[in-house]
Amino acid sequence: MIQIILRGGMGNQMFEYAAGLSLAKKYNTDLVLDTTFLSDRFPRKNFTYRRYELDAFAIAPRFTVLSKVSDAVPIPGVWLGLALGTAKANDIFRTRKFIKEENEGHFDPSVLEVGGNVCLWGYWQSEKYFADIKDEVAQAFTFSGALPPAAEEIAREIKSTNAVALSVRRGDYVNAVNAKIFGGTDLAYYERAISYIAERVPSPCFYIFSDDVAWCRENIKPPFPVVYIPSDIEGRFAMRLSSLCKHQIIANSTFSWWGAWLNRNPEKIVVAPKRWHAGMEQDDVVPEGWMRI
Repeated sequence: MIQIILRGGMGNQMFEYAAGLSLAKKYNTDLVLDTTFLSDRFPRKNFTYRRYELDAFAIAPRFTVLSKVSDAVPIPGVWLGLALGTAKANDIFRTRKFIKEENEGHFDPSVLEVGGNVCLWGYWQSEKYFADIKDEVAQAFTFSGALPPAAEEIAREIKSTNAVALSVRRGDYVNAVNAKIFGGTDLAYYERAISYIAERVPSPCFYIFSDDVAWCRENIKPPFPVVYIPSDIEGRFAMRLSSLCKHQIIANSTFSWWGAWLNRNPEKIVVAPKRWHAGMEQDDVVPEGWMRI
């Protein structure tokens, strides 16, 4: 059995699921998800709480018993130690080996050789973890259900233009603590990226996706048609709209990464930041074929 402890937002959960699916396929075993860490039942300072987001897709995963119990009995301060303790206890008693990511943002090929009875703790932010089953991952991440009317109207517009999704993440990246860790994609990056796209895409129309639309309206004004995606469109629908665009300019954000990866245009251009994390000169996050500037 491959057990994945889900952490982070929608993009991170997708990376975690994809890595787990890859191992489950390789070792012909079950994939089980643990959602215990996706809530505020153990408050932490400067921590962004997330909810389970993989229900945006047409998958029907299995969940650990602890996930189901913790959802039913949300007692603050208890489940953090219980979840991690259970995972490590599995390793101690050799029922399931506990594998912790050691170098975030860098592919570790040894993870693909750990066997078929492990518990994974990490973000696994690299396509290399699921390179052998990319088609199956794309199939798993087929969006389910219909778009709401406002998003459906934008989808029709996107399909009729040379649409370029431009993603700006601010929110928790702006605070001082996270800025030191993740860095940021500044205005100069977006100016370079827009110029790069403009030289290669005729009559581009930029669709701007952000958690701070007001800031984008004031600061990002391409000399081309532009649509600012309303902030009240739910994240899963925003990712779906982004994936419908013909090209992408992404932030150092796994959410925008997946919007670009799910883009099925065989001639797509994806522009990504040269540095994904502050202080990280090299990484394995951005796939080969995407342009880093």
